[in-house]
Amino acid sequence: MLEQSAQRFRVYENAGPPPPNSGPPSKWGYLPLETVGVGDLIEVTLEVDDAKSTINAIRSHAGRLARRTGKKFSVRITDYGIGIWRTK
Repeated sequence: MLEQSAQRFRVYENAGPPPPNSGPPSKWGYLPLETVGVGDLIEVTLEVDDAKSTINAIRSHAGRLARRTGKKFSVRITDYGIGIWRTK
């Protein structure tokens, strides 16, 4: 014999779209990439070993911002850490 269980639910009319899922906070979101002008440089001071392990994360962050805003960035290892140039 099957047990019958009562299911309870609510229906909300005109509730609107679901809230946006913003995801986790960006680790590199504090970098002022959106406000820097063409030809400007942001330098993140890091040790050489730290720069090598971090550069791909910063490149990904700059790439996502570039797709969203149309700005272009060049990210390279410098003598003092990682340099981020705005190129377009």
